[in-house]
Amino acid sequence: MKAAWYEKQGEAQEVLQVGDLPEPSLGKGEVRVRVHASGINPSDTKNRSGWAGLPLRFPQVIPHQDGAGVIEAVGEGVPSARVGERVWIYEAQLGRPFGTAAEFVVLPSEQAVRLPDGTNFVAGACLGVPAMTAHRCVFA
Repeated sequence: MKAAWYEKQGEAQEVLQVGDLPEPSLGKGEVRVRVHASGINPSDTKNRSGWAGLPLRFPQVIPHQDGAGVIEAVGEGVPSARVGERVWIYEAQLGRPFGTAAEFVVLPSEQAVRLPDGTNFVAGACLGVPAMTAHRCVFA
């Protein structure tokens, strides 16, 4: 699959690489999503740059927490009816090395939320961290 990744921290033009990586494999309770749009958050750029001494958490990182796409495969315990479902994705890279800056991402099924009909993938990729942050500000 095509992906963007980094193996050291620094400025984007100095550390980001683009190329082919193996497709991620599925685990129990996970879905594999073909990413149509990837959302970038401040935390993504802070982690990549090593802002304020943030450590590099994995030897290879595919960045980006949020995105949107279509579920192409499901792991054990996930209903097969989810295959083909349009979804928005949140916190894809949380605690994992691989986020949405790739053709595919694998994540827990509950982090792939049905994208409402009529909502395009670009708008869906904006529903993760920014929308949840706004919701918590209003309803906390």
